[in-house]
Amino acid sequence: MKRYLYQVYLLLSLFFFQSYYSTAQELQLTLSTGHLGKVKHLAITNDAKLLSTAGEDAAVKVWNIDDKRLLYTFYPHEVGITALCFTQDNQYLATAGMDGKVKVIHLKSQEVVYEFEEVEGEVFTLKFVAGFLLFITKGGMIYRLDWENKQLAPDGMEIKSDFGNFSSLNYSFKMKWLTVGKMEGDIVVWRGFDRPTVTKKGLHSDWVSAIDYIPSDSLIVTASWDKTIKVWDINADTLVDQMTSPDNTPIVDLKYSSFFNVLVFATKAQNIYFYESENGKIKKEALGVRDDFEKMIFTESTQHAAFTNKDGTISVWKLEKGNSQTNVTWKPVKGHLVDGEINLSTGAIAFVTTDGIFYSWEPNEHVVAKTWKVHHDHASALEYTLNGNRWITTGADSLVKIWSDQGKLLDTLRLEHKGTTLTNVPIIGQVAVGTKGGDVILWNSKKSTQKLLYQHNGEVAYVENDSDAQKIASIGRDRKLKVYSLEQKKIIFETTVPDLWLNDLEFSEDGKQLVVSGRNGVYAWNCDDWSVIKHDIPEEDILEIDYLSKKRQWIFGKRNGSISIWDKELSKKIEQFEGSSIPMVDIIPYIDQNVFFAIRMNTTFEIWNIEKKRKGGEIIVTDEGKWVIEHHSGLFDVRDLNMSELYYVYGTETIDFDQLKDKYWEPGLAYEILQGNPLRKVPPLSDLSLFPKTNTFEKEGKLYIEVIDRGGGIGGVSLYINNKEVIADVLKEGQKAIFEGKEYYTIPLEKVKIHIIPNQENDITVLTSNKAGTLNGRGIKLKYKGKEIELEAPPTLYGVIVGVSDYRGRLLDLKYAAEDAKAMYEAIDVGSEKLFGVKNSVIQLLTTDAEEELLQPTKENIKTAFESISQRANSSDILFVFLAGHGAVSKNNDGDDDFHFLTKDMSNSDLSDPDIKNNYTINGTELLDWIKEIPISKQVFVVDACHAGSFSTELITSRDYNEEGMKKRALERMRAKTGMFMLSGASSDKVSYESSYLEHGLLTYSLLDYLKRGELDEGRFVDVQDLFAHAVESVPQLASAMSGEQQPEYRVPVGAGSFYIAELSQAVRDSITLSIQKNLISAIYLEDAETWADHLRLSQQVKSYFILKAEEKDLTVRYQKNAKGPNTYIIRGKYEVHKNNILLKLHLISENEVIEKWTVKAKDIKDCQEQLFVNIENYFVEEGK
Repeated sequence: MKRYLYQVYLLLSLFFFQSYYSTAQELQLTLSTGHLGKVKHLAITNDAKLLSTAGEDAAVKVWNIDDKRLLYTFYPHEVGITALCFTQDNQYLATAGMDGKVKVIHLKSQEVVYEFEEVEGEVFTLKFVAGFLLFITKGGMIYRLDWENKQLAPDGMEIKSDFGNFSSLNYSFKMKWLTVGKMEGDIVVWRGFDRPTVTKKGLHSDWVSAIDYIPSDSLIVTASWDKTIKVWDINADTLVDQMTSPDNTPIVDLKYSSFFNVLVFATKAQNIYFYESENGKIKKEALGVRDDFEKMIFTESTQHAAFTNKDGTISVWKLEKGNSQTNVTWKPVKGHLVDGEINLSTGAIAFVTTDGIFYSWEPNEHVVAKTWKVHHDHASALEYTLNGNRWITTGADSLVKIWSDQGKLLDTLRLEHKGTTLTNVPIIGQVAVGTKGGDVILWNSKKSTQKLLYQHNGEVAYVENDSDAQKIASIGRDRKLKVYSLEQKKIIFETTVPDLWLNDLEFSEDGKQLVVSGRNGVYAWNCDDWSVIKHDIPEEDILEIDYLSKKRQWIFGKRNGSISIWDKELSKKIEQFEGSSIPMVDIIPYIDQNVFFAIRMNTTFEIWNIEKKRKGGEIIVTDEGKWVIEHHSGLFDVRDLNMSELYYVYGTETIDFDQLKDKYWEPGLAYEILQGNPLRKVPPLSDLSLFPKTNTFEKEGKLYIEVIDRGGGIGGVSLYINNKEVIADVLKEGQKAIFEGKEYYTIPLEKVKIHIIPNQENDITVLTSNKAGTLNGRGIKLKYKGKEIELEAPPTLYGVIVGVSDYRGRLLDLKYAAEDAKAMYEAIDVGSEKLFGVKNSVIQLLTTDAEEELLQPTKENIKTAFESISQRANSSDILFVFLAGHGAVSKNNDGDDDFHFLTKDMSNSDLSDPDIKNNYTINGTELLDWIKEIPISKQVFVVDACHAGSFSTELITSRDYNEEGMKKRALERMRAKTGMFMLSGASSDKVSYESSYLEHGLLTYSLLDYLKRGELDEGRFVDVQDLFAHAVESVPQLASAMSGEQQPEYRVPVGAGSFYIAELSQAVRDSITLSIQKNLISAIYLEDAETWADHLRLSQQVKSYFILKAEEKDLTVRYQKNAKGPNTYIIRGKYEVHKNNILLKLHLISENEVIEKWTVKAKDIKDCQEQLFVNIENYFVEEGK
């Protein structure tokens, strides 16, 4: 009877959520971010295509392993996740939460298609078994549910509740055995419902923590908290083998690999061990041990595994004996948001994080983003004060700090306990601070005084003041609400709030109401007589409260993500905003209060429009302060993000965002949204036609390629090997064949063998586009092992280095392009000879300085250089290409905008004459064709080319002035086709400079600087990615020092690893000559002696003067912003402004020591600049430096 009643209860508690997911899912713009904190649970599909992770942040993430990208993040449960698993077809994910619910989620639509409530006890494992969802609770309940048909299992075996408390469970799809471990150490085995249940008692002396199988021998392997592993033969009822934990701690997880005959297990000491096993016998010596892994999950074949590290990193491995390799690694997010504020002066949204970082995001026509470290540990609260445009922060380092809007620390208060909350009291110019120890303190920064107002019995959760600065109110972990009168200097109201956990409090604008929120709802008081205000707000976990003063309305944010607006009396709900399950951090009304920001834990803040009753946009901010904003229409704006970090997701596929950038990128989007301006009309993302799907496999020396139309038609189908296009049109060059009833296109591997690298795995990828050519897939990759060869020749580095300074006529002439090419040639040539050998370094230099006609940079000579490489190179070699000169964007022969490199025979930038363009320029399509003929996979391309036009004759000469974005897109198309590591001189809408005092283009100078002074691998090896990264970091600093702006951009082939291109001895590095002088002024700080502010802007004036004087070749000292290393100096000074003069006292500082002092008396700023410069210059002349 008890079992029957429970089944009735189970039926009543089971229900199905009807979901209508469209077959045309919408593209979603996505930024890859990890978990906040540690990863607690893992699930992996058996084909190692998808990984799901659940973190202590309550987020569930789904990752595409092949693309190395995040697909989705969602929060299916209000509290933590306890278990995850995929269906066999990779279409659904099941999750169990601490809220007593189990859910099944359709991955492509992200809809919950099945939900089971009121589970008895916490679910600790889930598994899809033969069409059923099987899960087990810590209380010993096993559920077997027919989730697809929305009913219980039809054979009446849906529940087994009479076997006591279970501690582990595993089901073998191959053996069709189900085994559960019990808390007392027994195991119970079901070998199918038509065979009797087998119970083995006393197998372990403590609870069974993990179970697996050795199918070939019908053995069961178990692990236990009694610190042992046992191998049991169920048929013979005998113990085959056993072992004790190597580190003498309980064993918490276990997996047996039938593919490798290896037993893997984890111990409570957080070690993971690998042991070989044969016929059920475990070898005595470990194959290896890892002490940096925490969690592990394996595919059914155990050929792939995912691990979590102690720092929250996730890694997926391809397992091989003695040669296991990491497929992909995802890093955790460093900290989550804890408090947000708005700058009432600039409109910037700011917040602080758990790792002590301050972020500010100002949505003007050009977004201004700022970030700096405010606390060494956890930052807990942020306030803004209009007085002086300042920020106030507190944190776990027991400090309160006041900052300028530029990140300068202005004042600090040390507390006795950790700071938890604060509120600015602007009328009296003071700050109220709440602490972990229960203190509520009033700090007067101007007078350097602090006063303890009162205390809570435990941590202060939140402190607030009314608009008239009459009262300060606080709530604490003691469940007390206390209100303090600043006028009467005493507590005027105190009460215990009937809630277990208090979250927030807020005064109404007129100070007549005070509202507190907690885990169980909202509580309100009338501030005149402190009577309780009755209301109709549901009893829910309200995390955030704010008051919309202009509308006289309350706004509430629930912990589960939803937001509601109520009238002033709290009697009527005005509006409800749904659409996000991401936990709330803060709600910030924007300046006009028609818009508010919802700040989420995952560093996302949403823009909600109250009048339009919908979300207008969403901003994601990364750990580095980079950001992307997307409008609901699909329009987006982005800054400083590498393309690989940002992409679109369709179902379980990802699409590079640059494909749609031209159509949907809207610079200044945030400003337009917040101003309510009409936006450009674009087609909905859901209207875009999808590209074809492909399936690829290799059989008997042929590639079989299936192409499936998914509604968008079939456009281009291209074949890539190791990220390089080798066949542009598979449909044209492939032969049709029928295999197992399906049509395929076949390509003989013999046809592309020159591109296949012997003795290693090669990536073979098929890329498709829709018929309109508007959308391309990222392709399905096939791993193909190149043939084994006995003698493998060392790789050869082939180079084509081109520099054009002297064009026909004078109009296009450049100062340093040819010299740049020569300098790069000399460095790379000697370095590659050292690394690969003299015979294996073949670099051709073509510049306008060459005396031989064959070495001049004509189109014919450059083409010949590429052709000579194609005749000699093989797939394991390296190609290095460097182009310096003029570039332009013009139509190619196909009518498409294309990058054109101008050879020495051009006299001007006019490309309207097709004969001139075809004979004297090299377009990107031609370069692509030349490079495709070269069977090299490792390719490096540096282009410091610019457009023709009018060029400045000032200190720094611009190599470019417009259309840079078009050039970048043209170059990007070429890189995508060739799989190159590509570095271009400047990013979109920026220019590329050459400098007379550096005697190089800034890009080339930065590359040479890295070769000379950079941190090479092992002090001598030049890594491509490190070389490019140095240029990206240092060029902006060089340009800024000369009052210019330049930002190089580099691209890395998806999935490609970096490699060495040179080896430089210290003697060779020392021989690289750079024209920059050894004495550098890295910073100039000049301030008014009384105010400590530079109101004359004298620092900037002196910097500018140094830059102008830099044209004089005989100078012994120059200014270079943030210069590092020996012989770098800082100028500091205080000045006084009198009626007729400026009195300036100067210090010259080196290595934190004052090495010289001067006093300058000048009649004006110009005179001050000149005297200061003469003093500095004379010092270095006299010192002989």
